[in-house]
This record gives sequence, structure tokens and C-alpha cells, in this order.
Amino acid sequence: MKTLAFVMALAIAPCAANAAENFTFKTTGTAIDSLRVPAEGANYQGVQMTNSRAEVTYASGRKDSVAAKCATWRNPPGAQFPQSGICVSENYEQNFSCQTRPEKTGANCWGLLTGTKGEWKGRTGVVSYTNGPEGLEGAGRWN
Repeated sequence: MKTLAFVMALAIAPCAANAAENFTFKTTGTAIDSLRVPAEGANYQGVQMTNSRAEVTYASGRKDSVAAKCATWRNPPGAQFPQSGICVSENYEQNFSCQTRPEKTGANCWGLLTGTKGEWKGRTGVVSYTNGPEGLEGAGRWN
């Protein structure tokens, strides 16, 4: 009976390792470069590059600090979301889109996580967050 329990534990271990995980995060960033065309005026196309660091807290209490490089750009007029971007960290990528927050400075954003290495390889997840004068913070879930 003990052997059966041990075999069952080994069989479900990979499933448990990839169980869904909820988390919250707070992110800080530093603009490192941008490209804008035309150089002046309100109507432009371009990209803003940022180095960022997210302090992540999982529902289990585990904490992590994740560094990433991000690019954000304006979408063409009439697009569903006025702004989109991508962040690349050591173990995963995040694609996101944002809309202006009603009656507040900043944006509401939603994104898709794709694991590329380590414990996240082959996994996907989602995030939602606000980005404004009070900072960038939100929540997510790895599937």
C-alpha cells in the first residue's frame, strides 16, 4: 500500500508542479530609449523602451523579483486598444494591450504570459494591471 501511495505521488507530481498559480505584482521601470515619428506633435507613431522590475507575490506566499525589458507603442487610430507592447524576461514573455483609464491619468492593461524557460516553460498565463501616477500594479494567474 505504501508503494502504491509513493507511485501515485510521483505520478501526480508533474501535474502539481504546473498547477494554476495566482499572484500579485508591483512594477517599477526606467525609460531607456524611444523612437518617435514625427519628432513633435500629438499625432505620432513610435516605441518606448523600458527596463522594469516586478516584485511578485504568489498566493502561496512565495516572492520573486523579475527583471524585464519592455517595448510599448501606440496602435493605429481606430484600433481596439490605443497602446500595445511586449516585455521579455529571463523565463517568459508578456504581450499586452492598454486603454486609457476613465477619469484618471494612466491606463488599464491586460496581457498574455508565455513561459520560455525554467519552471514556466510551456505554460501560459494572464495579467491585468493599472499604470498611473500611483505606480504600476496588478494581478495574474499562471495556468
